[in-house]
Amino acid sequence: MLKEQGLVVETKKDTAIIQTVSKASCSSCQVNSSCGTGIISKAFGERSFITPIPNLLNAQQGDLVEIGIPEDLVVKTSLLVYLLPLGLMLGLSLLVGYLFPTLSELWTIASAIAGLIVGFAVVSLLGKKISKNNQLEPVLLRIVSRPIDVKQVETS
Repeated sequence: MLKEQGLVVETKKDTAIIQTVSKASCSSCQVNSSCGTGIISKAFGERSFITPIPNLLNAQQGDLVEIGIPEDLVVKTSLLVYLLPLGLMLGLSLLVGYLFPTLSELWTIASAIAGLIVGFAVVSLLGKKISKNNQLEPVLLRIVSRPIDVKQVETS
């Protein structure tokens, strides 16, 4: 399970709205100042994401929580999103080039673009189907810290 910390920015019924900040791994690398990826990551900075997650731990607004994402979800979706369109693009262009060697190169290029479009369409359809599976959603693992209530500290 991949773990990430986030801040509860809002609670609605049985759902916690969690804000997480995307951190580039470049920030901990020793050569990030001379690496192209490190320079680009500094230029674009950090991005924050807002994610609704079932609030099974009764987290409150302001709590710092740890969320978990199933590793197989990350691996499978990465393969699906990146490799399927590229595989269909390459496969269709090779198939057209093999079956119709006398056609111009333009047809091979057009078939590659068509394969890429079909790949994106398949990814979109599978993504909609996968998103309905609740077992693949992020979950709250634990509450890391709660904000200090100044009123409670003053009365004790």
